[in-house]
Amino acid sequence: MPYKPRSSKGCGNCRTRRIRCDTARPTCSQCKRARFSCPGYRDPHQLQFRNESPAVRARVDAENQLGPVSHSKAATLNNLSPLSVPSPLSESIRDESVRFFFRYYVLNDLYDIPIHPSVSQMADLAAVSPAVSMALAAVGLASLSNIRKSAGLMAIASREYTEALSLTGTALSDPTSDATLAAVLLLSMFEVLTCRARHSLDSWLHHTRGAMTLVEMRGAEQIRRTVGMRLFTHLRVQIITSCLHWHTPVPASLVQWSSQAMSLRSVSDAKADELVDLIARVSEVILYAETQDDIQTTTEASCVDRLLFQWRQNLPPRWAYGTAQRPPARHRNQGDSEGLFFDDTYHIYPDAWACNILNFYRTGRILLNRLIHVRIQKNKYLPSHPTTEVLSNLAMEIAQSVPYALRQVGPARAAGVDLSPSADFLGGFITMWPLYVAADVSALGSALREWAIERLEVIGNCMGIGKSQFMARILRSAQQFEARLTSGETD
Repeated sequence: MPYKPRSSKGCGNCRTRRIRCDTARPTCSQCKRARFSCPGYRDPHQLQFRNESPAVRARVDAENQLGPVSHSKAATLNNLSPLSVPSPLSESIRDESVRFFFRYYVLNDLYDIPIHPSVSQMADLAAVSPAVSMALAAVGLASLSNIRKSAGLMAIASREYTEALSLTGTALSDPTSDATLAAVLLLSMFEVLTCRARHSLDSWLHHTRGAMTLVEMRGAEQIRRTVGMRLFTHLRVQIITSCLHWHTPVPASLVQWSSQAMSLRSVSDAKADELVDLIARVSEVILYAETQDDIQTTTEASCVDRLLFQWRQNLPPRWAYGTAQRPPARHRNQGDSEGLFFDDTYHIYPDAWACNILNFYRTGRILLNRLIHVRIQKNKYLPSHPTTEVLSNLAMEIAQSVPYALRQVGPARAAGVDLSPSADFLGGFITMWPLYVAADVSALGSALREWAIERLEVIGNCMGIGKSQFMARILRSAQQFEARLTSGETD
């Protein structure tokens, strides 16, 4: 089901500036003349949103043809617990899955945080877009099926996903619609939930690339609308995470529009957009280091690391967080989730956005300092750098942010709001990458690494997020390989 728009073949800079590009390689003449770093040319297949797993259709059950959910039902929430859903699901499987998604994956309207569409905003999008409505059901069913270990639910989820793909292809005729971008976001989310192997990561990558191409087609106008800005803010985290994971450059247009977004936010909130440019430089350094083993690369990594540190030091009070200590064991509530705390110290942030942004900063610095550490170990002539201490501190900070990220501590907890381990799956969704990086940089067999891997497994099992389980398996496999290598059992 490919969608083939008549799109420019120019480089990212020329498309953003809306000027003619001569597509010269390796650098176009316009970028060369303006002394810009040419980001290269996009893959012409990026907007082919397609099912990357032929097995999906084979798993689909031909029964239970389901219709689109209504606006009123989509906006109606309940306190549904994922493990208390009747089996088989009563009345409408689709309605149950949509309520589940709104309950656990969408921000309540009371939380005015510009990083995700709220309940009412997402419900409005579902009301006008069959693609969003179908994708909502697919995501909810996928998460439920993982939690309940139900192959039947996954078969229905797969069919909903396949239909959502088709509807999204039709919706791409209007790329400026917020609903179209929301549908693409949900398709990417489905791949994260159902991730089991490398091919699932490839599917996620295709959707992420497609989302970026769609963001480029929407232009700067998208960030001037409330919902458009929220979708852009949410998707750019996924896009940049994908770039860091796959060692690819962050699109220049994403950085440029993040810069424009700064002018539309308060001075304090704009610090989040400022971070995007720095993380884009992290991606560039890592990519360059793959082919160049020289002092200049290490020097550049150290320079970007200093800039990140300065960004952190200059943050206004809006981003400030505090640390707290858990009470002695004898004074803790019986229902406290002990495993969510690495030690007795944890963070309290102003809101979820602050927690996410600071973890984004930490992962960027970890990746840089690991690169610097490897270069120093390999080339003894390089100047010393306190990389080991920096890596340890940053990984610890990520660990201490997890209770808040999963809403086990904070104002809501004090107010008596339901905060069971499954109460905020969105927090688990966003925390996966920082946890993976913290575990990956920690010593094999260390307490923090083991704890982080276990948290990924809990997020995967209890929240139905397949990619989290996949990440945990990768980390455990690395540990097992190292153990065999140490014992000489590499054959």
